[in-house]
Amino acid sequence: MKMIDILLGAIIFSIWYVVLFFEKTIGLSMLLFAVPFTYFIIYVLEKRNEKMNKKAKILLIPITSLSSTFFIYNNKFFYEMNLLIIPLLLIIMILALYNEKFNLNIYLLGRIIGVFIVPISFIGESFTKVTESLEDKLKIQNDYRKSKKIKRIVKAILITTPIVLVIIALLSSADENFGNIFIHILTNILNFITQIQISQFIIRIILIGIIFVYLIGFFYYITHKMENDTENIPSKIKTDIFTIKMILIALNVVYLLFSIIQIKSLFEIRALSEYSAYARQGFFQLMVVSVINLITILIAKKSEENEQQTNRYINVMSIIMILFTFIIIISSAVRMYYYEKAFGYTLLRLLVYCSLFAETVLLIPTAMYILDKKINLPKTYFIIIISIYICMNFANFDFIIMKRNVDRYIKTGKIDMDYIEYDIGTDGISQLLRVIELNKNDECTVQAKEFLNQVYTELQSEKMDFRDLNISKIVAKKMIEK
Repeated sequence: MKMIDILLGAIIFSIWYVVLFFEKTIGLSMLLFAVPFTYFIIYVLEKRNEKMNKKAKILLIPITSLSSTFFIYNNKFFYEMNLLIIPLLLIIMILALYNEKFNLNIYLLGRIIGVFIVPISFIGESFTKVTESLEDKLKIQNDYRKSKKIKRIVKAILITTPIVLVIIALLSSADENFGNIFIHILTNILNFITQIQISQFIIRIILIGIIFVYLIGFFYYITHKMENDTENIPSKIKTDIFTIKMILIALNVVYLLFSIIQIKSLFEIRALSEYSAYARQGFFQLMVVSVINLITILIAKKSEENEQQTNRYINVMSIIMILFTFIIIISSAVRMYYYEKAFGYTLLRLLVYCSLFAETVLLIPTAMYILDKKINLPKTYFIIIISIYICMNFANFDFIIMKRNVDRYIKTGKIDMDYIEYDIGTDGISQLLRVIELNKNDECTVQAKEFLNQVYTELQSEKMDFRDLNISKIVAKKMIEK
């Protein structure tokens, strides 16, 4: 892999990043950046090593799909989540490209964090390699000592500057007087830049420089220094088989009693008010319990004991635990259903349904795994979770929540406008307009009109171009105008 390619890639993508995102809301810009950036990484890695794991390219599908949601929808929750999920998928793809037998396990998180942070330590070396490559390319004949001295100075500056800035930031937060000195200096610098009316240009140049320095270290690290040590990660967790057996039998006894009480409670409660009070007590706790059960089953199956009788016992107890886990999931879903009936619909409550559905689906490969079917459970989990997450992104949650809340308003006259104003984006505007069309002269209608006027004013003042282009905002603006 030629260093000149890394240099050009770092220059192009640092400039492209600032052009797309500086002082702009993320919209179409995410897709315009993520797709070429991902393909460039695949290009440099394949050029470095032709024996790359081609199957890892399948992650281009979720990366591209999630990037497109910034352009199509306007959901605050997924907006923030995808800013985290997309880089994580990118790093997982990079790690998977290196090894055809790449495994998803508890050690993966450390490797992902490493791919983000470790490139910083190679910034100096990457610049040295780029300089040497340029000298060879342009056939520049320099005095060796002078060249070496310049390299040492550049390397020292690049390494020292971020360290000093971090230390200053920490000391400033620890001592107010010390911090005020640097705030005063920074304020004077910003005032000077503002006065000469080129502040935006300078900020862009500085930002391009920072991103360029990181990217050149990042590209150099993943192409030259990232070791393929996936094979050295232990695949089994050592466990005490007696402890595992005791945990399984104890939990199953507890879940048996709990399941009996749950079924009895559902039949005894009659009034909706009683249902809502009952539902409020623990649907999140039950969801966490079901996740703990899955983890317990996986640890039990990872036991290094190979005796047939012992394995048979663990298998039976694990299958029983899966059945109880399913009952707990159903109980949690029923609680949430009645809670929504009483208090309305929110994103968090809809996410609970999705989480419970995902856990239910995960029980199927888990049962197959227990029955000794040949299945790569971590990869199966990963595929299921990512698939469900992508479906959630394209389900248009704000629209669903608004529709359910407006339907509830039509039936009961109740709607939580405070929640709608704070948490619902432009995706739900079409349903909120139904409140206006009812022509009721109540407080909800007045609040709805005020909120729609506020949204329209914000959309009108927003100068949208190709970078922050968003279909949801465009459609909402036209609907409010009508």
